[in-house]
Amino acid sequence: MKHLFVLVTLSLLSPTLHAQKAFGKLVAGIEMGFDVNQFTEGIKPRFIPGIQAEVPVGRFSFGAGLGREVYYEYEYYTYNGQTIERIENEKPVTYYLADAHAFRPAYWSVPIKIDYRFHKCYCVYVHAGMTFDFFSDSPPDRVVFRNAEVEYQPYDRLERTQLFKKTTKSYEFGIGFKLHSNDYFRLVARPTMVWSENPEIYTDSDEPEYIPTLRMTFGAQYAFIRYGSKR
Repeated sequence: MKHLFVLVTLSLLSPTLHAQKAFGKLVAGIEMGFDVNQFTEGIKPRFIPGIQAEVPVGRFSFGAGLGREVYYEYEYYTYNGQTIERIENEKPVTYYLADAHAFRPAYWSVPIKIDYRFHKCYCVYVHAGMTFDFFSDSPPDRVVFRNAEVEYQPYDRLERTQLFKKTTKSYEFGIGFKLHSNDYFRLVARPTMVWSENPEIYTDSDEPEYIPTLRMTFGAQYAFIRYGSKR
């Protein structure tokens, strides 16, 4: 499969990178992720910013964080109480007049992870994680079109929690690399395969429960408590 081939290829390139030792007892930083390719149909997030902290223990690192997933604009219809009748193929056809609404669905994310630096130069690590997402009802809603003619009668009103699950979860596995580092600071990049629970409630029965995605994440980390520090 193409996505697994990409991860294997990147791991073979790892000996050309510089050392990436666990340089602190407490490491924190910011991350930015985006989906490179989504392998099944489903709603797709935009950029995924977040903050994370991790505690290295030997070759392992255990971490948790807080992120924000904002999806591309989502549209739905609400019935405005009116109908219109048209003659089609010499038969009357009833259309329902509806307003089209749009908003950007958003989730607060709580990722937890474990990393293992297996290469002798500590320049590459295996990453495994799980993320818990909680629906955020804060993005504004706007009407993009009024009196659209639809063949079915939409609901008079829809709550966003009728369209999206209140909580979802995802699982990920990837390989991380160092881009730059010094005694206090480092930049990392991490391609991962992510299996995200489909957040939409009203989906076709043949759609998968989880959406597989190849995601790329870049991070900037700072060692707040270093080895040998008296703090």
